[in-house]
Order: sequence, then structure tokens, then C-alpha cells
Amino acid sequence: MNPLREKFPYFIRHEKLYRMIHLQLMKKWFQYFVLFFIIGSICSIIYGSFEESAPYHNHLYTFNYLASFIFTIEYGLRIAAAPVQYASCKHAWKARLRYIISFYGIIDCVAILPFVVIYLYKETPHVHLVVLAYVLIIFKLIRYSRSFQMIGTVLKTVREELITAYTACGIMLGFSGILMYYIERNAQPEAFENIGDGFWWAIVAFTTVGYGDIYPITPLGRLLSSIISLIGIAMIAIPTGIISSAFMNMLIEKNRKRTTNLLNNINISYLSKLFEWPKSYKKINPKDLR
Repeated sequence: MNPLREKFPYFIRHEKLYRMIHLQLMKKWFQYFVLFFIIGSICSIIYGSFEESAPYHNHLYTFNYLASFIFTIEYGLRIAAAPVQYASCKHAWKARLRYIISFYGIIDCVAILPFVVIYLYKETPHVHLVVLAYVLIIFKLIRYSRSFQMIGTVLKTVREELITAYTACGIMLGFSGILMYYIERNAQPEAFENIGDGFWWAIVAFTTVGYGDIYPITPLGRLLSSIISLIGIAMIAIPTGIISSAFMNMLIEKNRKRTTNLLNNINISYLSKLFEWPKSYKKINPKDLR
């Protein structure tokens, strides 16, 4: 029996509708349709920051409103079809709640906030803060981009190794930031006013960025800064190596599966016919060679 019918007895009446919605959401035409409005909204936000766009502000706003309306429809459809997507949940409302609080659910909700808030409250001082959150719409591209999905899969695969590496980096940052504060606070109290300034220096030195706004002037502080910078080069290379190795392993595994599927799809009978001896071939009798 269908697992959805076993878990959701009342789901039977709307099963076809929910499945149809879910299938339509997975269709390429729908994904390209939504992708067009995502890219268009991002481009309109970027172009709207230029002075040359002043004569076209009304058109840009209209397009963003239309895009938000499309995102609202998409958000409602995904909520409706959530029981199909999260079939492991025992109740439909739990499946819908799981989607709403998921990463994609939050991003989809943020994408429609400007449309709803601006329509209700028009121009108020707090509306612009909501419009600022509209920039997060760029994360909607992750759902429709295989590259982002592959990166996310790689990060999930090596999350324990990355947590270990970044924990070690955090310990080094905390130790060096606190130590540098106590070394430099008497020499330059305006630069190292508190341990937070020490943390900022540690991050800049550890990542070898070197903004130059805070730097040590005492001999001991410069020695510590040199050591931290050298350690930072080695420590930053560890997460990079972990991610690169996992990414290469995934590509190799993907190519291996592709090759295996290709070989499995080859018709064995076709190969057997291809390597059959021709009918005109006459077996050689060893006696004829004497």
C-alpha cells in the first residue's frame, strides 16, 4: 500500500492534487520560470542602485512586485505539497511545518515579505529594513543550481572534519587575541581598548589579510603576530584541503557511477552479435595445414 495512505488516512481525497502540485514544482519549465524571476529580481536590485536607473524605478518596482507575487504562489504550493515531499512525517501539519522552518522554506518566506509588507504599510521607516532582507533572495538560486547543491553535499560529507578544523582555528584565535590584548594594551590603549579589539586583530592576522588598522608595536607583540600569521597560513590550508579532497572524491564517484550505468545499459545481445564469427568463416582443419 502507498505509505502516504497508511500515514495520512485523510490524505487520500487530495492525494492526486498534492502529487500533481509536487510534480509540477519539479518540472523543468516551472523551475526555469521561477529562475527567470529570481535572476530578474537580483538584476533589478543591482541596477536600481545606479543613478542611471532613476527613470526606470517604477518599472523595476513593478517587476519586483510581480516576482514577489510569483514567489508567493510558489510558496503556497510548496506548503500544500509538503506532505508529499516529507513523507516520513506522521502528520500533514508536521510535514508543512518542517518545510516552513527549513532553509528553503525560510528563504521562500523572505522572498515574499517585501510584497506583503509594502502592500500593507506602503512607505514607512521600517519597510526599508524588510526590503533589505529581499537581498536574501539570491539564496533561492541554490535550489535550482546543481553546482550549489553539489557544494552543499560536499560540506555535509566532511562536516565533522570541518568542525574539528574550525574548532582548532577558534582556539588559536581566542588564545592569540587575549594574549595580544594584554601585551599591547599599555603600549597603545587606543588601538587595543578591549579584548574584542584583540580578537579583531587575531582574525586579520590569522587570515593574513592585514588591514593595517590594528597592529602591534612592541617587540613581543610583533613576534606573536609573526607566529600567528605563519600558523594561520597552515591552519587555513586544512579546511581548504578537506573540501578539495571531498569535492574530487565526489567527482570521481559521480564519473564512476555514470560509467557503470552506461555499461549496464549496453545491450549484451548486441555485443554478442557484434563479435560473432561471420557465417562465411570456414573453420580450419588442422590436417589441411600439414
